[in-house]
Amino acid sequence: MVTEQKYISKIPLINVDIIIVKHFETLLEDSSKFCFYLYFVIIPLASAIFLLLLQKTLAADSANTLITAFSIFTGLLLNVILIIFAIVDRREVKDADRKTLFEHLYANSIYALLFSTLLLLFLILLVVLNDWKNLTVVVFFSFIIYFGVVHFIMTLLMIFKRLFVLVFE
Repeated sequence: MVTEQKYISKIPLINVDIIIVKHFETLLEDSSKFCFYLYFVIIPLASAIFLLLLQKTLAADSANTLITAFSIFTGLLLNVILIIFAIVDRREVKDADRKTLFEHLYANSIYALLFSTLLLLFLILLVVLNDWKNLTVVVFFSFIIYFGVVHFIMTLLMIFKRLFVLVFE
């Protein structure tokens, strides 16, 4: 218990930097920088800009639907993280590639959980601020949410691919 206390005391109360850094390290380990930027920056950015150029800002009904969806994703990701933890904890993974894949999957799932939680916060803020009828605020939050949703989908697809590889290969 003493070592656990020492470890916990070294971590600042709220610091998610380590989660984000580890997630991006796993992405850059597994792919080229071009693919990383294409899938996780350029495609989400282009999608958000395209939707805003079409003058598609998020309405309160759409935001509420996304809040429901991301609430479900948050719960599902929490279960995936616990399942991965239980699998790794239950048996010793001896294959180095498989162990690395488990670690990457774990880091990516925790990042997706964090990201979906942040998206939920932005969606709730959008619903609250949508009543102000301030177009600049709505456009700003719509951009962030559009970017975030596409980025989240790309991250989720990568998690699915890694789960598939773990199960079938």
